[in-house]
Amino acid sequence: MRNRIFYSLLSFFLFVLCLSPMSSARAASLYDYPNVAVLPYANKAAVSSQLSLADASLVSEFVIEKLLDSGRFNVVEREVLMNIMQEHNLNMSGMVDPMTAVQVGKLAGASFFIAGSVTGLSTKVSGASYEHSAIGSAGGNKNTVIANVTLRIIDIETGRIVMAASGTGESSSATVEFKLNQNKTNTIETTGYDESTEEEYIMEGEETTTTTHTIRIGTTEFSQVQVRNALYKAVDDLIFNKNFGVLAKMDGKNKRRKV
Repeated sequence: MRNRIFYSLLSFFLFVLCLSPMSSARAASLYDYPNVAVLPYANKAAVSSQLSLADASLVSEFVIEKLLDSGRFNVVEREVLMNIMQEHNLNMSGMVDPMTAVQVGKLAGASFFIAGSVTGLSTKVSGASYEHSAIGSAGGNKNTVIANVTLRIIDIETGRIVMAASGTGESSSATVEFKLNQNKTNTIETTGYDESTEEEYIMEGEETTTTTHTIRIGTTEFSQVQVRNALYKAVDDLIFNKNFGVLAKMDGKNKRRKV
């Protein structure tokens, strides 16, 4: 009899628990290992003349890698998202429509979109040199590529931006140049004429010639490798910066970025 009462009460408790609001489906939260879909990054950068932003498409891949490395997100496979858009004859401009975004997000199983831009790609050159008129010179330059990227996390259901962040990355290369002067002195003879004796005479003198030998280590040009490295570091800063990154903001540890 006691067992029957116990199981009856247990069944009633479970039934009430199932009806409780606590057990109902919750809205998607950034703090519950959410499903996110990373959209292709936009190029809004003012690019220095020595650089090319041909690798901007890689930024989305860098973002996916860093989100997975964080262990805080479940990232929808990029090809799945692209296939869904192709099946529904959509391109990125179609994602501006909130209804379309919700539809694609649900079909992809995502709760949030990750969108962003490359906002800057610039160069900086710094260096020092020493020159001696007889010996030669020595000098070096540091060539730096600076990349800036942004990120926005958008709630698919509401279209609300729930978080935004930015990151900066730098990639440097060095050039060192030595110029060594080799001086060579030759004896030369010149003919003169003495009007008082009306005789010619020979004068000896010296002539110094200088040959400069140049040794250069490194390159004076910026490379696409530097561009990719700077973009990669900018994305890493975007996610993991302990003061301004996405994870710091999620954990409430972010600080105001100084301008």
